[in-house]
Amino acid sequence: MGVDFQHWCFACGRLNPAGMHLDVDVTRSGAETRYVGQQQHQGYDGTLHGGVVAALLDETMGWAIFHQGIWGVTAKLDVKYRRPVPVGEELRVTAEVVRDRGRGIELHGTVARASDGEVLAEADGLFLRMPEERKAQLERRYSSARDAFEKVRAAVAAEERASEDPALPVRSELRKSGAASRERAGGEPTAIGREEGARS
Repeated sequence: MGVDFQHWCFACGRLNPAGMHLDVDVTRSGAETRYVGQQQHQGYDGTLHGGVVAALLDETMGWAIFHQGIWGVTAKLDVKYRRPVPVGEELRVTAEVVRDRGRGIELHGTVARASDGEVLAEADGLFLRMPEERKAQLERRYSSARDAFEKVRAAVAAEERASEDPALPVRSELRKSGAASRERAGGEPTAIGREEGARS
């Protein structure tokens, strides 16, 4: 995608050796990531630390708006831990926009076991749009983000058109680090490669 993800964000940065190094798939109003809990991120033996679970939800919610070009910050995150989240099992983390209230955007997210879909944790979040001055600073720091967002929006729109009319051979392709990013038809998410992301 041509966006610099060489930074220290715990969730998506590639420079942080203790981070989660997440990849994300996006739709017009949502995001999804997969993650296998690591021993270094556990609380009690075999259980993912609750703070890491919250970070998964927070990051995925952030991407649900960030890929649209919205620079936001978390104002509130209300997490409900339904079951222990295991280390070593693949998790599916999803987030979707519930309501855009202008400056504030409400989102809902879930962490589920990928093998059977059981919801282990969920959260409601409120993100606030950044002040223009701070947004301008970050756009300078991540100078290629705007072009990347345009590519993502174009790919999402193409997939939506293809899902509405299966006869349309519309298949755009985003590329990251010289490798093709995954892209799916039928309204499923378009992948953003976090190897080259912009959110810190």
